[in-house]
Amino acid sequence: MRNEMIGAVVRRAIEHPEFRRRLIDDPQDALQSHGFALEEAEMAELTKIRETIGGDDAEQQLVSIAEQYGVHPRAEK
Repeated sequence: MRNEMIGAVVRRAIEHPEFRRRLIDDPQDALQSHGFALEEAEMAELTKIRETIGGDDAEQQLVSIAEQYGVHPRAEK
C-alpha cells in the first residue's frame, strides 16, 4: 500500500504543476486538500523525495521517481 500511495502522490505532482508547487511549499496542506491521508512512514518517504526535487527538470525527476514506485505516468501530447 505504501508504494501505491506514494506513487499516487507523485503521479498527481507530475500531472498538476500547481499541486507540485504546493507539495513542495506546504506538503501537509497540499496532501490534505487533495484527499491524501498518509501514514508517518509514507510522509517520511515523501519528505526525502521532496528534498531531491528542484530546478528546471523537476517534472523529469518526478517521472523517474514514479517509475521506481511502479507508476508509469501518462505521456502528455
